[in-house]
Amino acid sequence: MKSSTKCGYVAIIGLPNVGKSTLLNAIVLKKISIVTHKVQTTRTQIQAILSKDHSQVIFIDTPGIFQPSKQKEKNLVREAWKSLDLADVIIFVHDATKDMNEESLSLLKEISDNKIELVVVINKIDLVDKERLLNLIDVIKVKNGASNIHLISALKYDGVVGLIDDVKNKIPIGDWIYPKEISTNISDRSIAEEFTREKIYQYVHKEIPYSIIIETENWNEKSKNVVKIHQNIYVTANNHKKILLGKNGEKIKKISIESRLDIESYLNKTVHLFLYIKLRKNNYISSIS
Repeated sequence: MKSSTKCGYVAIIGLPNVGKSTLLNAIVLKKISIVTHKVQTTRTQIQAILSKDHSQVIFIDTPGIFQPSKQKEKNLVREAWKSLDLADVIIFVHDATKDMNEESLSLLKEISDNKIELVVVINKIDLVDKERLLNLIDVIKVKNGASNIHLISALKYDGVVGLIDDVKNKIPIGDWIYPKEISTNISDRSIAEEFTREKIYQYVHKEIPYSIIIETENWNEKSKNVVKIHQNIYVTANNHKKILLGKNGEKIKKISIESRLDIESYLNKTVHLFLYIKLRKNNYISSIS
């Protein structure tokens, strides 16, 4: 019997900091992917699952693609390209405030060569004028030949609905993979750790390297609506501990408060969050709740 539902994977691809994670969050109307000014904060494939009407679209947020120089960077870029193995549709995202340079055009061409259904998204249209948008569209059409172009502001949710409808029309017929109530493949613990990592980058992104690790030591569901979370923040040098703490512990306190608020919003529960800064060798330093 022919399925009456549709289901497919959509990879969101682009250079770093073009708004891929913001777009993913806008699509599911829920924050599941962190957003910072520090490049390459998306470390792995994050799936956002939109189940609506008869369609289930599984969006894959990927690390930004760039020319890597270190092994860790190569691993991140390789992770991004792996998403194409699953994809039925590719969304290529470009930042409207940036020129469509050779790096962008080269990436777009490489994506186009995969012969997968392509949708081009020009994001952050709220930050530029109409003339610039028309010029970007012309460059994309002339240099690449792409014609399916959406103009959006993911942050302001402008144009997102039209993009979703277009993608829903392009995915294949098939049974749903996930239950309707599931919005992501990432566990609650991992999401909570990501929120803390986001706040660290927001406050100390110039000083703290990518090697920082956040791990949940304890997750205690005290009741149906209350959860107690203990997270360890592992750093590799003593001066990183001092930077994270800040004067009189003010910086780590801000990180804790803002991360807790995001976790509460995501879980729809009261959260008690405790952060512990430790050296990689499990040297206990401090805790702030």
